[in-house]
Amino acid sequence: MFYILSIFTLIFAYLAWRKPIWAVSFIVLALPTYLLRFEIRNIPTTLLEIMILVLFVVWLIKTILDKQKITFSKYKWWILFLLIVVTLSVFVSESRLAAWGIWKAYFIEPILFFLVFINIIKTKKDWSLVVGALYFSALFVAIPAVIQKFTGWGIPNEFWRNEATRRVTSWYGFPNAVGLYLAPIGMFFAGLLMQNKIKGIEIFKQKGFVGTALELSPRKILFWKLIPGIILFVLIVLSLIFAGSEGALIGLAAGLIFLGLVYPYRLTRIATVVCLLLALMVCFLVPNIRGYALEKFTMSDRSGQIRQQQWKETFSMLKNDHQVLGGGLANYQTAIKPYHAEGIWIEDQNDPAWLEKIRTSEEFRIKAWQPTEIYLYPHNILLNFWSEIGLFGAGIMLVLMLKLWLGYLRVKSPENKKMYLILMSVFVVILVHGLVDVPYFKNDLSVFWWLLFGMSVLLVRRKEILVSK
Repeated sequence: MFYILSIFTLIFAYLAWRKPIWAVSFIVLALPTYLLRFEIRNIPTTLLEIMILVLFVVWLIKTILDKQKITFSKYKWWILFLLIVVTLSVFVSESRLAAWGIWKAYFIEPILFFLVFINIIKTKKDWSLVVGALYFSALFVAIPAVIQKFTGWGIPNEFWRNEATRRVTSWYGFPNAVGLYLAPIGMFFAGLLMQNKIKGIEIFKQKGFVGTALELSPRKILFWKLIPGIILFVLIVLSLIFAGSEGALIGLAAGLIFLGLVYPYRLTRIATVVCLLLALMVCFLVPNIRGYALEKFTMSDRSGQIRQQQWKETFSMLKNDHQVLGGGLANYQTAIKPYHAEGIWIEDQNDPAWLEKIRTSEEFRIKAWQPTEIYLYPHNILLNFWSEIGLFGAGIMLVLMLKLWLGYLRVKSPENKKMYLILMSVFVVILVHGLVDVPYFKNDLSVFWWLLFGMSVLLVRRKEILVSK
């Protein structure tokens, strides 16, 4: 294993030296390789971490030797503040060794990748190479997930593997990981699909069919841009459905609605409003769908009540013991123990006598009792950051997201503005899904998060069109 890793590292270092954009794109392609874990001198690490560190070191050496200027971003001071707070959170934690691992894997290395990314990507070709890598990365996760639905192959948990209760996991160890990774990428490519489709319509209106055929070869555009994008989006949606990731599906729907309403094209706005009205009518007129939607919106179903209990416990922990500094990195499970309830009674809101049945019926008590476990994180984006990196850390992450959104006002190119709206819609997916899950504290997700920030920097910085026409 050591020799294989050494050979791979040398090859990747050579690639980073000769073709840094290829190395960056390969990392984007290989984000799920954090699942390949090993130790170097008793220090746990992953293949993804090795690649990021090698890329950064090679890039830094080459930059110094070539006497090139290192470009920072508008986020630099806030990133510095974040790193200070995150480092402090390591010393707050009682799980010090695990905290250092989280420190490097979820903050240091993703930010190093961000720094290299904004300095390496210079042309439309570079941008397209990264986007292509993201496409195949999503495909690499989505295809096994779809196959698992019909075969059960590779699903680690017997309950999820059972055909009647099957939930796919792809290469990951749990179903929600599929939604956390694929939903925002699905939104990104849905945005590109819409953008390319609208461009085709506008060109067709301007030049007519003959002119379009002579100048742009619409069949080629259709094959290389629309068809692969449609295939990927369908596979992603199927993967989310097969994984049972309702939060991811709701987040994706929210992102599509947001983009449809803000994208500067009249037909998309009309179509989005019409679809929203139709969806509301269906919810209102069909009792089963109305009941399901209301249950999810009020979080009154079993999973929703479990999440609410978890948030109550987390808030009590933060309010009473860890208001400012949080519980420390990798320390949530320890900090929450004094506030954790072993289980809850699942309330049946359709049965006004449910409480009386709990008091009088042993059979009903068994059915209504739900044991609750201590998860790694609170499963809410605000509480996740607050419990791990404290109130200041959560505030800094909030400021960074706000600055990303306000960055749209500084974009010069009309095409880049449209691309920036797609990035914003991806963050809508992340934030909505993050209301009930953990969209940052995982190796691939944290790198993807900073990849989005890197893209936003480039779209603001470049006065000429960065995205391809």
